[in-house]
Amino acid sequence: MNLSKPTASPWQCADTVLLAALLVLSSLWIAFKVHWSWTPMEDAAMLLRYSQNLAAGYGIRWSLNQAPIDGATDFLYMVLTAGLARLTHLDVVAASRWINILAQTATVALLYPAARRLGGSRWLSAAVVLYLIAGPFINLTDACFGTPLLALFLMLCWNAGVRYATGQRTWTTALQMALYGLLAGLTRPEGVLIAAFVLIATLYLAEAHRSLRVAIPAVVSYVIIFGVLGGAYFAWHWRYFGWPLPNPFYIKGDGHLYPQSVKHSAMNVVTLLLPVLPLIPLGWLSDSTRRLTNALLLVLVPFTLMWVLLANTNNHFYRFQYAIVPLVLMTVPALARGARAVFPVTTFSSLQRNALRVTAVLAVLAAMLYVNRTTNYVYTAWGMRTFALRFAPLAPRGYTMAVTEAGALPLYSRWNTIDGLGLNDAYIAHHHQQLDAAYLDRVHPELIMVHIDRSVPAEYLPGGLATPPAHAGGTYNAEFLNYYASTHGYTLAAAWGADQCNLHFYWLRPGFADYATVLSDIRDHPYNFLDDAFLSHDYRNEMESIAPCAAPEGPPS
Repeated sequence: MNLSKPTASPWQCADTVLLAALLVLSSLWIAFKVHWSWTPMEDAAMLLRYSQNLAAGYGIRWSLNQAPIDGATDFLYMVLTAGLARLTHLDVVAASRWINILAQTATVALLYPAARRLGGSRWLSAAVVLYLIAGPFINLTDACFGTPLLALFLMLCWNAGVRYATGQRTWTTALQMALYGLLAGLTRPEGVLIAAFVLIATLYLAEAHRSLRVAIPAVVSYVIIFGVLGGAYFAWHWRYFGWPLPNPFYIKGDGHLYPQSVKHSAMNVVTLLLPVLPLIPLGWLSDSTRRLTNALLLVLVPFTLMWVLLANTNNHFYRFQYAIVPLVLMTVPALARGARAVFPVTTFSSLQRNALRVTAVLAVLAAMLYVNRTTNYVYTAWGMRTFALRFAPLAPRGYTMAVTEAGALPLYSRWNTIDGLGLNDAYIAHHHQQLDAAYLDRVHPELIMVHIDRSVPAEYLPGGLATPPAHAGGTYNAEFLNYYASTHGYTLAAAWGADQCNLHFYWLRPGFADYATVLSDIRDHPYNFLDDAFLSHDYRNEMESIAPCAAPEGPPS
């Protein structure tokens, strides 16, 4: 096989014009589709709180009264967002979106020439770029997730690996592959695993088993980059945060296996790549692309399976799997060359060729429409932002809230916060993932906010707020917060909900200086529910009405 000399035409003026048109189209799509005023989704808002504190010079902290903690799993994205916000005086929400826009623009600019360099046809290479533009990027950016940055680094890592395997077997190319892999790992931890898959696929593609000399630059570069630079980061991380891994790992991973996550991962990969997946087997039809096809699968299959290590929680817009999409899109135009062995287009009549062109255009449009419809961001968080901003003037007082909804409320209020679910709390993460009275007694939060719904057990409602949680399951901490508040003299300020089966409980500790002000802020304004933005009713005096909402089987384990 000789992939170093692809059969596609060399770069021509038409390619430059086409790439420029794709960049203009991408820019227009972004300009008209990104919603700059929207509130981030809850998971992203958690990360942006770290960027907010880092940009203000407080270090990587969730709350100013707590030790540093790495709850921002997208570490490099968080740091870049903080840096851009500090340099430009943008708020962190806008800064995060600019990081994504820059990453997407770079991906578009590099995807087309990379696909062409690999041997993809001009029009199919352009088609996969259009597919990327129409995909979940807008939703990810509106929500402020950093996945487009990870996707860029993984595509660059794979591009360098393919170039290394197909002729550019230089130390420079090998070091580039390793460096992009490290940047992917710094963006999200799974980037390290995917970079390892890329190395294995590169060595296979380069036929390293025939000569050890072929493997040496790539392997040594990985050892140097990941061993020295990655090792230095790991040592700093452990020393600075006190733990070797990001805090969410101890909540969502913690050494367990999640077979259901593999099922979700496979379904998400198929959903994101459905129109282009049929192109992959075409690579087996030609000797010139068979090995490249296998190399791609050496990345794609382990990538799909590795999610057994992590719970599928909060995988909004397929963001865990989206990172692999540009890498695959870069490769499939070259694999489609295998179709020439079965469909000799040069023998087609003029009518057949025109029909094929029309079919191809319709297929591209259908694929763009399909991928654009795979995700849908229903914006509902504006009510919580409005609510949180009422508390922001009191942030300098150093007040603390303990909450189960740890996104927009802490981000916009800027209060010190205990994340009741533990994603951003080292104490909970390393104490059996559970809250306890000793911890809350020590922190003494002024405000406690708890979200309850049908997942709570039957014995908990109604009138069971003063009963200790009976199940050590997913709702334990929410139940415990209500139990603690109701047995430690807190006032039930409100029980807001669009219906009685989905409620936000707000508890206030009497006696702090701004108690009356905060009580009024909670009770005396319209409240739009976080989940659906519906105008809510205060059920605090109608607790008996929520009895039918309890789950008779108890909370999920």
